[in-house]
Amino acid sequence: MTTIPKRYRARVAAFIAVAAVAACQSSDKLPPKGSTVTVAANPATIPLATAAECGSLLGVTTCGTADIVATIASELGVPLPGQDVRFSSTAGFLYTGSALSPVNAANIPIRTDRFGNANVSLTTSTTATVTAKSGAASGTLTINTVSGNLSSILLNIDISTSGCSTKGLSIDSCGQIVCFKATAVDSTGKGIQGVPLVFKLQNNTSSDGKTFNVTFTNSSTTTNTNGDAFAQFTPDNTCSAQCSQSQNGGKSCVGEVVCTTQGGTFQSNTLKLNIGIQ
Repeated sequence: MTTIPKRYRARVAAFIAVAAVAACQSSDKLPPKGSTVTVAANPATIPLATAAECGSLLGVTTCGTADIVATIASELGVPLPGQDVRFSSTAGFLYTGSALSPVNAANIPIRTDRFGNANVSLTTSTTATVTAKSGAASGTLTINTVSGNLSSILLNIDISTSGCSTKGLSIDSCGQIVCFKATAVDSTGKGIQGVPLVFKLQNNTSSDGKTFNVTFTNSSTTTNTNGDAFAQFTPDNTCSAQCSQSQNGGKSCVGEVVCTTQGGTFQSNTLKLNIGIQ
């Protein structure tokens, strides 16, 4: 049997101890099982413009930047500080610091602050999907880009399209098809093509607990060459039971329609519905 000299055994033990310490120092601090990662951006829709960082970071003429935040929370929803998050993106350049002196943040552990947030910036010239991962938990968010400086979203009722109700915002039938047109415009009022928009129903529960629910067609869509996007809804199958005036002592349901960019950075005016189901 070969005997290892005592001095070599001591060296091996010391080497193993140093390696273990190094491994602990270099490994990410990960959240407990059941934790979640939520990713948000400001803005979630980036207007493309000419800027110095477009050339220095991406080698292109136009680009845009968004601030990305990943929030880690426990299984109970409590934000977790001191956890490491690794970000990746399908396009663009992820970094910390300023665009003039950026520090590459792709697949680099970024530690959450006392609010459970880890922050990076993304400069991109095209739509990108950002993923934030911490251990087994991960979250994704798609950052959209548009050509033009998006200023506002104008929401109107659409009564001219075939099949749409001509009664406008007045709803008196559960089979009524109500149509809308949203227009994304720049500061000069010019329509912007390619803006992803989301149509929503809000404030649709009355004080007495009656709820007006609908089924949207094309609730998520993209503006055309004129900057227009179209959607429509019909009341869902709870309409008669919830909103029929004959069944509810003459009381009406309530509701508003609004249109936003994906992520909600820009929001349109609201359209109040006049609901009186006969």
